[in-house]
Amino acid sequence: MAKGATNQCIQGECSCLIAPQVRLIYDSSRTVQEIRPDVAQFVKRAFRCLKELVQQHYLQTAAELGVALGATFDLCLSLLYAERVAHRQWLYCPRTPPKCFYTYLKSCPRCGRIDEQARVAHKPSSDSIGRYTTVCLTAILDELCKRTQNGWRVRLIASARGEVDLLLVSNKQLILGEVKASPLVAFPMGVLLEESLEEEVGGEQRYVNRHISTDVLGWKSQPVYLFVPDVNRTIPLRLEFPEGGQAHTVVPDRNHAELTEDLKVVIDAWKRMLDGYTSRWNQYADLRWFTFGCGSEVDDSKNAPGLDRTDDIKKGLYQAIKLTEKYRMNCSKQRVRVGLISNIHPVVHYSEYLQGVEDAVWTHESKLESDQHAPALWKRVRASDLSPFYDVLFTLTGSWFRNPEIERAFAMERLYRALGGES
Repeated sequence: MAKGATNQCIQGECSCLIAPQVRLIYDSSRTVQEIRPDVAQFVKRAFRCLKELVQQHYLQTAAELGVALGATFDLCLSLLYAERVAHRQWLYCPRTPPKCFYTYLKSCPRCGRIDEQARVAHKPSSDSIGRYTTVCLTAILDELCKRTQNGWRVRLIASARGEVDLLLVSNKQLILGEVKASPLVAFPMGVLLEESLEEEVGGEQRYVNRHISTDVLGWKSQPVYLFVPDVNRTIPLRLEFPEGGQAHTVVPDRNHAELTEDLKVVIDAWKRMLDGYTSRWNQYADLRWFTFGCGSEVDDSKNAPGLDRTDDIKKGLYQAIKLTEKYRMNCSKQRVRVGLISNIHPVVHYSEYLQGVEDAVWTHESKLESDQHAPALWKRVRASDLSPFYDVLFTLTGSWFRNPEIERAFAMERLYRALGGES
């Protein structure tokens, strides 16, 4: 019996044909605490802060809590991005006080878009982003389940090559989750320079008065921070370098009160950026160049946040159909479900790509039977042979449910009440 499992699909008590395959998927999964205990601990701390913000009426609705979780996701992801920091190609900003940033966009975190040739960006590869986003979402979903006591457990697949990204498990159901997520903003690491950079011009040393790419050789021994664009707020970090390990862990060195204030600043700035993105930058246009997918040589416009990237919508829908055909339709007890999981709902492309299939169902042609009373016009099919494209599209900022039990468990309103909010 799988340790900690009570679901019959993974206990070995189910006789359907896919039970062995489901068990293999479960056995390849781990809790986020097993894979990234530091991320699980940070998310736990962040939820304590969110609870306080709900009880202080700073977050007054479930929708506002969802936005706050979206901001928390990007903050968590930024900590993972910071593990890749190296001394090469930081962006020097000459404004007072002089600073250097390890950027992920070809823009300055203080100034916005820059036209110089000194543009540098250290955005991780797609496969790295996929692993990071799955870890962060798993940690947030896991803490959501613990806070709401909804009876579900969350596990992520250890292998990056599996056909499932994460599992949501209850006593009665098992959700195979396909993650398609990406941040709205990644907060860059920064260092404060003691003095402005100089360069030789015509035989004289002069201060550099433009953005340039430079190396910061001693950054590991300097105070470092995450930088929050728009408000120019810094969040101090503590860096740890494990012996024999290539990656280092980045942990906010803040007490509860300080972290709560930090999170408020992040939420406020992030909400303005989300509002700007939602309005196609008719609002907060000056924040555009701090966000992914902003275009104009700063970041490819295809890199839209969350599930708003059209390629991810298409890939996610196909993967959901594939998992439905392979597992959901072959579960004789109808316990297996399929979910699309992301951080931000498809803000711009929902109506064009997803609204039309939201209530759609499908089946195999071989399962259709002619109606004897009207054979030329009608076909009959058993209700159990019909499947939606997905049972749940869950995101932190807005979700769609096809299953009432899943909706009761994961609706943001339930978490809002669990954190002390009033219905």
